[in-house]
Amino acid sequence: MILDYLARHPLAADSEQGIAQWWLATAGVLVTADELQQALDALQQQGRIERVPLPGDGAIYRAPRPRH
Repeated sequence: MILDYLARHPLAADSEQGIAQWWLATAGVLVTADELQQALDALQQQGRIERVPLPGDGAIYRAPRPRH
């Protein structure tokens, strides 16, 4: 579902909480925080999403951007 959302919204970027609430729950997909983190970690390891650290402890996830 995460990759489906990004396919429809290629410039989307959000935190774990935002992904759970806006990307998944609105599509009827309910996951625990642990399940979501495992999915995000797996997608990141596969290079299908990227984690962008924010100031402090936060981060957002998005589709990989081309490197220049």
